[in-house]
Amino acid sequence: MGVDVSEQREQQEAEAGKITRKARKEIEAPAAPPAGRVAQLIASVRTGLRELNWRLVLLYGGAAGLLMSLAFLQGPALSIVAGIVPVGTGLLLGRRVTRYYALHGIATGLVGGIVGAVALGVLFFFTPLGAAMQASLGAGASGLTPLSVWAQLSGFTAFSLIAFCAFGTTMAGRTEERNRKARAVVDTRGGQLERPGVIRTADDVRGLSLPKFGTYVKNVFTKKGFQFKDYRFVDKDKHLDLWFEYEGQPWHLRLSVADKITPGTIEGLSQEMKREGCRKGVVLASTEFTPGAAKAAKGRPIVLIDGATLYEIAEK
Repeated sequence: MGVDVSEQREQQEAEAGKITRKARKEIEAPAAPPAGRVAQLIASVRTGLRELNWRLVLLYGGAAGLLMSLAFLQGPALSIVAGIVPVGTGLLLGRRVTRYYALHGIATGLVGGIVGAVALGVLFFFTPLGAAMQASLGAGASGLTPLSVWAQLSGFTAFSLIAFCAFGTTMAGRTEERNRKARAVVDTRGGQLERPGVIRTADDVRGLSLPKFGTYVKNVFTKKGFQFKDYRFVDKDKHLDLWFEYEGQPWHLRLSVADKITPGTIEGLSQEMKREGCRKGVVLASTEFTPGAAKAAKGRPIVLIDGATLYEIAEK
């Protein structure tokens, strides 16, 4: 009886292929996240420790520890200095780091506590300033031993720095993060809308800058029931586009504060509307339109509104 070698070889190759695919899946499969909140917290702390900006932590922590140790020489001003240094350190640090704000503050406080304890020990035990430090604590510290006074001062320094550095860093870091996001949005839109002030006549509309004119138009249309969506400065600040929605229909508005509005503004808006699939367009000018611009808008779903007409609409 013969043996079918080719059939055995095919079976072996198929099994080898299965093993290879299984091994590849195991290699490519992401590691399972740690189970439980405690494990996730530990993993987050480990990641944060690897990403800490140790240069800033050591710099700010060392400076804060030295300042806190010297604060005990100030007598009545101790409470003020002891409050300013930890919080101020946290606020300054929070503006320099971008992630793990609380962890940066805690690490800075720990470094500051160690530096402060060493500096206090040197000043208290090896210089004549130890007596002045003990006197600055008041009559209650006169009966304590030098070691007890040093331990209390070191503990107070470490607690103040850890607690208030973490608080200050977290507050400043989150505020700076919001500011960075706001600046990024403004950069993406090409500028920021500005408050127009009081508009009493149509001539006041003519004098508006493009950012202020944008806010004025936004307020007028919002009062008329339009829902504001977004804005963007285009053509190197020559035009400002606003997007609204009204009764489920998108509206694309193009604003200009040029002395004369030419047909190019209408042509540009028409092309943008075709790309967006928008059927409602408005070109608003703080001044007036040229005859060519009015002619270019004929036959297109684009309405022209000059500054005087816009003022009349706003006053109705």
